[in-house]
Amino acid sequence: MTLMFAGCKKEKTGTNDPGYMSNAEIIGNDLRTCPCCGGYEITIDNATLPAGSQFFLIASMPSTYTIPANPTYPILVKIDYTIDASTCSGNFVKFPGWLTNS
Repeated sequence: MTLMFAGCKKEKTGTNDPGYMSNAEIIGNDLRTCPCCGGYEITIDNATLPAGSQFFLIASMPSTYTIPANPTYPILVKIDYTIDASTCSGNFVKFPGWLTNS
């Protein structure tokens, strides 16, 4: 018996075509005061949230992306990301790749 799996993945072909992994929305600032709080709140299409969470947190933005001083939320973005499972029960995301406005 032979099993074959087919899949599609958009390859990155350069800075003008980054091949984003996911659509997401930066929905606001996390103003709670607790050890695993702070930063920006983000929801990511088709991402499984940690138990009890309604959003992920962004500890730091990529150096190539800035949020305006008085933003209007939500901010639609396209991202490449990883979940930082070692921090606060996997509630933080990192951006090893791209983050840009949709």
